[in-house]
Amino acid sequence: MMKMTQMIALVLITVASAAHAQDADPAIDVNGDGFYSFPELLTVMPEITDADFTAMDTTGDGLLDMAEVTAAQDAGVMPVDQ
Repeated sequence: MMKMTQMIALVLITVASAAHAQDADPAIDVNGDGFYSFPELLTVMPEITDADFTAMDTTGDGLLDMAEVTAAQDAGVMPVDQ
């Protein structure tokens, strides 16, 4: 499991540098801060684990910015249509 998490993190870090901008989906970003928190994402992706979220959170700030979301989508870790 740890190797999978590390692999996901590596892919996301690589892809994040080329990620394009997008707006946060207000159906997910319920507080309107422009980021997705783990609880916000959990409401639309109930199968996501804390380890999955941590792997997508390449900045380590506990929130997914839109570059991290795009990188996760490009890596196939997060669905494009939320």
